[in-house]
Amino acid sequence: MRTRIFRVLLIWLLMGVMVVQATGNSLYVLADQDEDEDEDEDEKKQSEEEEELEQKRQDTLAEINSIKADISTVEKKISELKNTRSNLQTYIKQLDRQVNSLAAQISDLEEKIEQKKKEIEEKQQELEKAEAEAKEQYALMKKRIQYMYEQGSQSFLELLLESESLADMMNRADYAMQMSEYDRQMMDELREIREAIAEYKALLEAEQQEQEKLLSDLEDQKAAVNKAIEAKTKEIAAYQSQINAASGEQSEYQKQLAQQEKLLDQIEAQIAAAAAANAAENDGDGGASGFRWPCPASHRITSYFGPRKAPVPGASTYHKGIDIGASTGSSIIASAAGRVTTSKYSTSAGNYIVISHGKGISTVYMHASARYVSVGDVVAQGQTIAAVGSTGYSSGPHLHFGIIVNGSYVNPLNYVK
Repeated sequence: MRTRIFRVLLIWLLMGVMVVQATGNSLYVLADQDEDEDEDEDEKKQSEEEEELEQKRQDTLAEINSIKADISTVEKKISELKNTRSNLQTYIKQLDRQVNSLAAQISDLEEKIEQKKKEIEEKQQELEKAEAEAKEQYALMKKRIQYMYEQGSQSFLELLLESESLADMMNRADYAMQMSEYDRQMMDELREIREAIAEYKALLEAEQQEQEKLLSDLEDQKAAVNKAIEAKTKEIAAYQSQINAASGEQSEYQKQLAQQEKLLDQIEAQIAAAAAANAAENDGDGGASGFRWPCPASHRITSYFGPRKAPVPGASTYHKGIDIGASTGSSIIASAAGRVTTSKYSTSAGNYIVISHGKGISTVYMHASARYVSVGDVVAQGQTIAAVGSTGYSSGPHLHFGIIVNGSYVNPLNYVK
């Protein structure tokens, strides 16, 4: 009887132990499941935060692109306006030269007209003098003719009686005839001189009239050119007003761009901070063993760390890393040992990887054509993690290499050579 009771108690005891063990295992499984669920929830939350930051980054870049497009449009408009203004200014310079040329011609013509007037006055004086001489000669000739007419027979008789010889008489008669011929010649010469002077005076007056007509035409041309200059000057003022207005738009867009760039910097800082948050102190030795050049196939730096002109629309104007130009497919290696905290694609960075190296230091590799590691992978220094490409905002095949220290980007060349 006792043996039977002992067996029953033993069976109950064994069953109790089994129940307790089963219960313990169940509790352990439940606890393990709760821990896994918490980790999944943390990873999900982290992924959502990263996606939210990336979406903010892409939205900001889109706004920057839009503003840059507006700036480009305004700059093109300003350039066109300036070209038109420049063309007008060039045209006005040509008109100015034309005005100066016309003014010189007018001045020269005025001098010639003035000289012509003086010549006409001189010829008028010569003509008046010749006419006076002709009148005087004509008066003398008339007196001699009148005297000879009135004293004709008597003078001829006196000529015969007073002559000492026939030769003397002939000489006196010849002298009288010569005097008469002289009077006729003088009258003819004076008439020719007077006619020549009058003809030359008429020629000078005709030339003066032509010059005065030409002067009038030149003055009309000068007035027309001055009127054109006045009109073009008003056009230039209008274009300058448009340029000033467009420059005001440009200035406003530049302010908006600066604001968006500042916002982008803040978002990038948040992304860097998130990368730092995902890192752990024991992910590596913090670079104590040094950092290796991340692209063995090329050491050609195409863009340095710091301020720069955006190489393509949407790219940052403050470069937070260095760009290493290399052929597509070239190996990208881990600069130092660590744990992969990000391995994904984004519109701006393309395929990119972030590796935590411990002690707050992470390295960033962007624009890859392919990624060979995933989040959580532990990588060794020099291990190939990706291939060079031109994904995301990129102007050609290259590796964008960055280093984050305690949530802030620093110059990679302070760590790699």
